[in-house]
Amino acid sequence: MAKITAITSQTKNKDRVNIFLDGEYSFSVSLDTVLNYHLKSGVELTEKEIEEITTVSDKEKALNKGLTYVSKTLKTKKQVKTYLFSKGYSPQTVDYVINKLIEFGFINDIEYAKRYMETYSKTQGKRLIDYNLMTKGVKKTDIAEASEGIEISSKENAAAIAEKRLKNKELNRETIAKTYRYLIGRGFSYEDAEYAISKFKEEN
Repeated sequence: MAKITAITSQTKNKDRVNIFLDGEYSFSVSLDTVLNYHLKSGVELTEKEIEEITTVSDKEKALNKGLTYVSKTLKTKKQVKTYLFSKGYSPQTVDYVINKLIEFGFINDIEYAKRYMETYSKTQGKRLIDYNLMTKGVKKTDIAEASEGIEISSKENAAAIAEKRLKNKELNRETIAKTYRYLIGRGFSYEDAEYAISKFKEEN
């Protein structure tokens, strides 16, 4: 058993307090946790109770961290997991936060993929978009579902990039080859790249 000898407010976060057991700092919790567990000076806690309270505390802190992280910009499930693990939270706590954020609608990999496609479809081909999304942890099935409601003209986007790169340049084998390689490197298909080069030649 350990006795609570002091409960002090945190200077930087007025919603949390520090718990001292047997004269030494032990852990911090939210004011809600203090009320829920009836914590006050003189109360004695068993090891099991301390473990339960600190677990709740970790989940509270991790959830707040997660909410702050996703409030800035939309993040994938994998990105949030990586962020929380970097803060030292346990797998159980991270899973709790992820499930809560999905439940609240703050994590939605399909929506993330849609927004990514809408943002980068004019500068990246499908192969590069899919690759980048998968490196961010978005599943192939989610990418496929996200692309169903988005119309992307890969050929015309490739043609627009080719025109921008070749405009006012001498049209020779070297400049054409560089543009072709650039389009392939941006994730456009060989067919899209060939179409883009051919269209530019026809119009010039």
